[in-house]
Amino acid sequence: MLRLKAAARLFAALLFLSAATHAPARAALRHVVYAADRSDFPNPERGFSRSKGSGAAARAAGMTLVHVYFRLDAFRDARLPQSFLDELKRRFAEARASGVKLVPRLTYNFPDGNPDPSVDRDAPLDRVLQHLNQLAPILRANADVIAFMEAGFVGAWGEWHHSTAGLDALPAKRAILMRLLATLPQSRDVALRYERDKRAIFGRDAPLTALEAFTGTPVSRVGHHNDCFLASADDMGTYVESAAQPIAAQKAYLAAENRFVPQGGETCSDGPDAQPYIGCKNALSELSAQHWSQLNSDYQHGVLQRWKREGCYSEIATRLGYRFRLLRSTYPASATRGSVLHARITLVNDGFAAPYNPRELELVLRARGGSTVRLKIPADPRRWLPGAPITIPIALVLPRTMRPGTYQAALALPDPAPRLHSHADYAIRLANRGVWRPKTGDNALNWRIEVR
Repeated sequence: MLRLKAAARLFAALLFLSAATHAPARAALRHVVYAADRSDFPNPERGFSRSKGSGAAARAAGMTLVHVYFRLDAFRDARLPQSFLDELKRRFAEARASGVKLVPRLTYNFPDGNPDPSVDRDAPLDRVLQHLNQLAPILRANADVIAFMEAGFVGAWGEWHHSTAGLDALPAKRAILMRLLATLPQSRDVALRYERDKRAIFGRDAPLTALEAFTGTPVSRVGHHNDCFLASADDMGTYVESAAQPIAAQKAYLAAENRFVPQGGETCSDGPDAQPYIGCKNALSELSAQHWSQLNSDYQHGVLQRWKREGCYSEIATRLGYRFRLLRSTYPASATRGSVLHARITLVNDGFAAPYNPRELELVLRARGGSTVRLKIPADPRRWLPGAPITIPIALVLPRTMRPGTYQAALALPDPAPRLHSHADYAIRLANRGVWRPKTGDNALNWRIEVR
């Protein structure tokens, strides 16, 4: 009996050794921790912008956004001439060649001071809609280099007040906004000067929810621009205090909305009414709470100089919009063609906001011999909000056709537009030392994987 038990144990041991010999070996996991880069560098669709000069000048100054006013004063009573449409096309082409995007606004007047209704006139609604019909093909064809569009057209500076043609009535505002949204592709947003106009046009006081965000519906595509940021207790009329809507509630609305839509604008005064609000402590708090993505660097100089004196200008420059920073990653030392590559990347958003336009995420594998494989990761960077670390699980099938060899990996966040996808100036750079590859527009993960 003892001999039988010993034989059974020996047989079981042989079976175990046989199974262990033929079982596929589990690849050893490797771990990488990344060092932060605290410097200021350009990234698409965010940051301080220029409101003067060319796209090339903005890019040379380390900026990726140009706020452009297209003046329609001469055409209040006429169709847009071909010369104007050609100039519009030229500005878009120059932006694309320079590696920047535009924040366009079209306006029928641009007062030097307080609006004079005898001079600073806008156009009747039917003319505005006619102009939008003419503009539609150009705006659609060049939407790839439109970051977002300010609503414009209505009133002084196109800021939706002081209309001389009745455009500041709710039906006219609604008609213009809806035509603008229909003109642009669903991937682009329109920013309104006053958050109360969005609430009135859509008949709702509730901000966007995470489920509504990025669905392409009209309400999900309307953001905000504040052109008198911190200028007074109510930002010079940006907010209107009422029992039903106190200013704190209006700001809370923007804080929720701007998780999913752009917030841009400019400062406009460093006068006595602005002094309690324009200091660094309050400015940083407001920019963060309301998730600002863009701010004009050309105006107002007194405010911007104070930020420089107090030492927060550089922090604002680096944190406007998104700022993604790798924390750590885990990956296998080896993988097999046709099998699933499992890995994990953890990053954090140190910015004030998340991206507001679509953005792709790719794992790029490059072999020493030059073979490159690009694999799309199913994730939406627009939902990478500031705050807690963001973990990206990776489970991607390696193509059976890829060549065996040693591959290095990179993380790419390219622009999805076909004309911009391979353009490094339009790809997102991560805020880590030694990872950015300016020639290929991706970020080295410091992975080394042996593919069999």
